[in-house]
Amino acid sequence: MQTKKRFVQILFMAIFGLGLNHSASAQDFYWGPRVGMNVSSMTKTTYSKARIRGSFGLMVGYKINDLIGLQAEALYSLQGSKVDNNEKDIYSYNYVKIPVLAKVYLIGGLNLEAGVAFNWLVKAQQKWNSSSYDTNGNVIETTTHTRSLIDDCKSFDLTIPVGINYQFRRWIDLGVRYDISTIRVSENKKDHAKSSVLSVNLGLRF
Repeated sequence: MQTKKRFVQILFMAIFGLGLNHSASAQDFYWGPRVGMNVSSMTKTTYSKARIRGSFGLMVGYKINDLIGLQAEALYSLQGSKVDNNEKDIYSYNYVKIPVLAKVYLIGGLNLEAGVAFNWLVKAQQKWNSSSYDTNGNVIETTTHTRSLIDDCKSFDLTIPVGINYQFRRWIDLGVRYDISTIRVSENKKDHAKSSVLSVNLGLRF
């Protein structure tokens, strides 16, 4: 775990440092913070319901010309799903994500983006409730339980992010993106569920 944390710190520093080094010297380079709202769920499973969670991190990009650009990000992404049952199961899967994207500019700042994202799982947890009832069927007490799922899950996921984005003339960057997962979440070969994340993202460019 210490090796993973050190690697993640280096990636964040590298992306942040690249933006600092180039944004001042080249107009076509930009960098800045990025936050997002995730609508996350699981595919290939019957009972999964979406959860609204968040993401945050840094981005750095370079607009090669009026048509093509590149962008890399370092994000902490909160994902997961829930199950609408009596126990109200909630699953949390938190990833450090490194998307590398190509951008195609259409009109002005409007652009399509697609690429690949390298994702490392740093937290996996199940949370559920159990209730005690009286003789009339009324709830006396509800207890919340949690358990770690980290040892039961794949530590790495490779996703294909695709989206549409608009870079305003100054400062603001706004977009919608969908991450297509290529690796199942569980180590259990019989469980084929994969992450599904639709996100709305807001960035500041410097």
